[in-house]
Amino acid sequence: MRDPTLDLKVIHLVRDPRAVASSRIKSRHGLIRESLQVVRSRDPRIHRMPFLDAGHKLGGKKEGGGGSDYHALGAMEVICSSMAKTLQTALHPPDWLQGNYMAVRYEDLVVEPIKTLRQVYGFVNLSVSTEMEKFALNMTSGPGYSSKPFVVSARNATQALSAWRTALSYQQIKQVEEYCHQPMALLGYERVSSPEEVKDLSRTLLRKPRL
Repeated sequence: MRDPTLDLKVIHLVRDPRAVASSRIKSRHGLIRESLQVVRSRDPRIHRMPFLDAGHKLGGKKEGGGGSDYHALGAMEVICSSMAKTLQTALHPPDWLQGNYMAVRYEDLVVEPIKTLRQVYGFVNLSVSTEMEKFALNMTSGPGYSSKPFVVSARNATQALSAWRTALSYQQIKQVEEYCHQPMALLGYERVSSPEEVKDLSRTLLRKPRL
């Protein structure tokens, strides 16, 4: 970033941490080792936030994945801590980062693909092609939402955005919000206050980000 011979720009793609947690749980078997590595990488000097569901013990046989779900949610503490530091740097950028950083919300990309795509291309001084715009529209206007992890296909944007609201339990959602409240506040992801609010899909949980 400091090299004067480079014109390096950073495009930081972000997503609602609750949706990230849902994807990690859905992909529990493919990501269990990675989740363990993430959990173990946390700084031991930092006091770990307690798990809200005290009865959900490591390796338990609870419905939905037991220990693998525990690790998937535990990894979110480390992921969101790192994200919070990155976003704080972007919020108060040093000279070398000013004008060279752009945060892009996944939600904006699927709800307004053409507008967001043009903003991204404009940020790096490029013009988006008609073919790329058609591709973006196709990928966000599919017939449904795949339940299989690691599958790249055209999806229904609305279903993709709200899938976590029906996939996660209220307890799991509140756990992620405890871990991730700082980056969520900066990125414009509203927290929920009740199970009814989670299930009310007519209510958006997005507001204008601070970045």
